[in-house]
Amino acid sequence: MNTEVKSYASFNNVSIQARVFNTEAVSGQYGEFLAITLISNLADDDDGITITFNNSNGLKALAEKGHLPVGRQVTVTGAMAGISETYTNKDGEVQMRKRPELKLDGRTVQLHLGALPRTEVPAKRASAGTVVKTASGKTARRPAQVDSATDVAEAAGLF
Repeated sequence: MNTEVKSYASFNNVSIQARVFNTEAVSGQYGEFLAITLISNLADDDDGITITFNNSNGLKALAEKGHLPVGRQVTVTGAMAGISETYTNKDGEVQMRKRPELKLDGRTVQLHLGALPRTEVPAKRASAGTVVKTASGKTARRPAQVDSATDVAEAAGLF
């Protein structure tokens, strides 16, 4: 008896904490999309693995606004679409990757932003007030200037 059994994709979702390794806007058959590569270490001092996926909506807009700089910590969740340790170059030769690659299905990806790399962190604000000398020679603390919520929201482009 020869019965063929169809195999179906299993529910193989992963959550990985990683750093942004590269983002690149690419024009494709269906318009422009963002090709995202993350890197994550599975053990101390290893070369890590790369996690790749494409996105053409929210993450693309986020990257265009500068919120996905190289080195930013992120947590990504999504369905696995493939795993590879090799690739075929232009000459048809099989080559080993520097790091194994995990490809995620871009339609299922959810990405949560984490810490920025040190070079991207804004400078710390001044302390909450300034010490000044009064006319009598005594020192006094002047309250810090506080921006209104509207000023902050306008500066962030929310209005």
